[in-house]
Amino acid sequence: MAQPTENQSPRVRAEVEKKHIPCNLCGGGTLIPFCPENERGLVECQNCGLVFVSPRPEAHELYALYGETYFQNSDSGTVGYTNYVRDETNIRKTFRRRLSRLEKFITRKGKLLDVGCAAGFFLAEAQASGWQVEGLDVSTFAVNYTRDRFGFPAVQGSFTDLDFERGGYDLITLWDVIEHVPDPQAYIQRAAELLKSGGTIALATPDVDSAPAHITGKRWVGYKLSEEHLYYFSPKTLGRMLTEAGFEVVDVYHVGKYVTLRLFLDRLGMYLPPLAKVLQSLERTFRLSEWSLYINPLDIIAITARKR
Repeated sequence: MAQPTENQSPRVRAEVEKKHIPCNLCGGGTLIPFCPENERGLVECQNCGLVFVSPRPEAHELYALYGETYFQNSDSGTVGYTNYVRDETNIRKTFRRRLSRLEKFITRKGKLLDVGCAAGFFLAEAQASGWQVEGLDVSTFAVNYTRDRFGFPAVQGSFTDLDFERGGYDLITLWDVIEHVPDPQAYIQRAAELLKSGGTIALATPDVDSAPAHITGKRWVGYKLSEEHLYYFSPKTLGRMLTEAGFEVVDVYHVGKYVTLRLFLDRLGMYLPPLAKVLQSLERTFRLSEWSLYINPLDIIAITARKR
């Protein structure tokens, strides 16, 4: 597979030829438009209910999105992050909370592989909790930052293309990753190959069947640029994909994130502009923009599953 280039535009080139694809969960080809008003090219499989982008570019064109500008840009409501590195404190608090719940379903801490490790913040929290950590990301920028900042072993590339020790891992995590990859089923099957018997996989992803997604429609914050979010799972479709790959689901819940008040009000403006403007005025008056709060709108699912 061709490798992503870091100097390309943060948007995948519009002239790239796109191809229609079958359903990644059941292989079905009977597809109908899903939320066409958001103009993301979404379709829904009539056989299993999986929602995904079709047509779309090839994988190497999609991965070109994840350069340094993905982690710092002024259009994070559509693609990437405002400033991922600067938000380290909140991101690490979020990961500590997720890890605390996840570890309730684990009897032994051993080798951990974080797929989509970004800047290594989850790896740092996991190592502090007693895990032997490794990272992987398609972004050269992210992998270099993880190595330089923390010294963690991290590799750049696609999870399905790189060599890892089969049956060598106790835990594999994919936080906010599975919606980005061209072949989620292959990623989950690959995790099953690499995990020890009884090993654990943990994922988090936007829930397309959540109440906020239904209520807000095309304005739902989960709908990102169609070259970034390729798949939109529900607990049902992701649970089925895990089960068919040989996993037993042991925990399903909606997870939130720690965010600054500034980001929260920015996202609120997508749904309730008048209220957001009033609160933003107060935020500026009292200089509360960096105040941290835990927000859980119940539209991101976290699933923990154990290899049978």
